[in-house]
Amino acid sequence: MKRIVKFIISLLTSAGMTFSSFIVTANVPAKAENESKLIALTFDDGPNTTTTNDVLDVLDKYNAKASFFLIGDNIDPESAVSVKRAYDMGMEIDNHSKTHSNMSKMSAEQVKDEISYVDEKVMEITGEHTKFFRPPFIDVSQSLYDAVDLPFICGIDCQDYMQNVTAQERADYILNGAKDGVIVLLHDAAGNHQTVEALELAMPKLIEQGYEFVTLTELFKRQGETPKHNILYSNVAKYPEGYETEQLLSIEASDRISLNKGILEKLGDTYAVEIDYVSSTGYPPVIALQKWSGTPQVWHTIQPFYFNGDKAVFLADDIISALKQLKVEYNELDGIGVTAYSGEITFSNAKLLVKKDSTEIIKGDVNADGSFNIADVVSMQNWLLGRKNMKSFDHKAADMLSDDILDAFDLSLMRSMLIKQL
Repeated sequence: MKRIVKFIISLLTSAGMTFSSFIVTANVPAKAENESKLIALTFDDGPNTTTTNDVLDVLDKYNAKASFFLIGDNIDPESAVSVKRAYDMGMEIDNHSKTHSNMSKMSAEQVKDEISYVDEKVMEITGEHTKFFRPPFIDVSQSLYDAVDLPFICGIDCQDYMQNVTAQERADYILNGAKDGVIVLLHDAAGNHQTVEALELAMPKLIEQGYEFVTLTELFKRQGETPKHNILYSNVAKYPEGYETEQLLSIEASDRISLNKGILEKLGDTYAVEIDYVSSTGYPPVIALQKWSGTPQVWHTIQPFYFNGDKAVFLADDIISALKQLKVEYNELDGIGVTAYSGEITFSNAKLLVKKDSTEIIKGDVNADGSFNIADVVSMQNWLLGRKNMKSFDHKAADMLSDDILDAFDLSLMRSMLIKQL
């Protein structure tokens, strides 16, 4: 035993390290199953003294946070009490314009008056400015983007503004649209009791599925994204990791990309499609599934899993889920491609990505050259000593103990493994 201890100490000492080096750690990517799934509930058309408070009661029951987009003309001394209650509960108070009019046709001065009115009212009540803006009727234009100095928010449509949509149907829209980073568009307008019922139906199930309810500010922060202008956000996802480029995709036209159905089907759930784009409206591109021969005829669009105003990534799971919902196979489609959802869009780069096979990781191959040798030991030593400006460093291969921490113990095992090969 003493010989083993002396051997380990000699390995560490020869590497120019002491036991104090054990505190050096790396941010090895956490396991996906341990990460929280985030969802942002948002409510339009308040405040009032009835439904707004009913919504707050449900949120309080489930210890949930949400964001409220206020109409300025609805703020009066009585409804301001509801706003203060929401703020004191940790809710975020945001901007939905003064009059809820179509603002894309307004002058810049009129738009700014609409926004500043709400902002000043909220400042009087909470002591904070509004942080996000939802355009009435989700009507956007470049002039509106230019006039409003706030990030624009949309969200998945739950049709809860329609009286004939039942509470269960509204809950189903929430549940079916739920995914990590999604923004849910709801309404706390006076008398909208079916949305309150829908929350009671949906929220316990979302909690069972591992979702955490957060404000928009927290959503962006925890997803590692900074909100940008000229984007209309409906979800804020983390950029998907664990993929590598399979091939570059041909851009047939600057505003359209056709995808090979056979290749996608063969890849199963292992692929993703990454697109670099410029959009005139802030809407990201969509993937369109098209079938116009026979029955059923199909025109179905799929939103990207991730987008940041410059780049969009579509996941195979979302495409496969849409096909199952439509009861259509890849080979039945007449076309599948990337296109604009609204307005003009230009594509500059497109890639087909595939998941990296974790079984192909070679333990100790930290420089990712396909083999383990003394160069990897040197690279690991340099990394631990703070010389991190290396072109390639595979954290998973370096994590010899599989404990999500890189330290001198991992280096010791690497050196021991190298000695055994000599």
